[in-house]
Amino acid sequence: MKGSIFCALKTMVVQHRDESYWDRLLDKYAAEGRCYVAVNDYPDTELYAMVEDICETLQIARDEVLALFGRHLFAHLMFHYEVVVSRFAHFEALILNINNVIHKEVNKLHHGANLPTMRCMMITSGHIEIHYNSPRKLCILAEGLIYGAGDHFDMSIKITHPLCQHRGDDACILNVFYTRMEENDV
Repeated sequence: MKGSIFCALKTMVVQHRDESYWDRLLDKYAAEGRCYVAVNDYPDTELYAMVEDICETLQIARDEVLALFGRHLFAHLMFHYEVVVSRFAHFEALILNINNVIHKEVNKLHHGANLPTMRCMMITSGHIEIHYNSPRKLCILAEGLIYGAGDHFDMSIKITHPLCQHRGDDACILNVFYTRMEENDV
């Protein structure tokens, strides 16, 4: 897992708890003296253990924590890598170009990043279907990232998840339904 993910987790933990809780997570789950550097790789198990601790400490379900983190992660990545996302004028363009633009740019910035495969298809205006596959099975984190993109583009998002690797399916399918916020207010 790239250090940038851990850096984003730290900002979320500090925002919702405090620095001392982050330090306790490091003491319990990271190598001694660990300081996460955005471009370096770290064991996935450290992230998973920290997320589980957050779930237990806050009495929040794992999926809820991962979705919240995904949403936070999008804002964090926007702040640090705005040049990549700013290429896209609207939500559809960003989502439809996850694999062939976003993930290619991530690989340029973070050589060897272990990214999921995401095949995105426009079904109709307002509906994109995403086929998600990853050995990490972080589909709920991906959902949170999509909600974060919706926040950025002032879109109202609803996601259904009819197939999921966690339920034994070979890949996940995420149906992303979206409308502009002002269309919902009419």
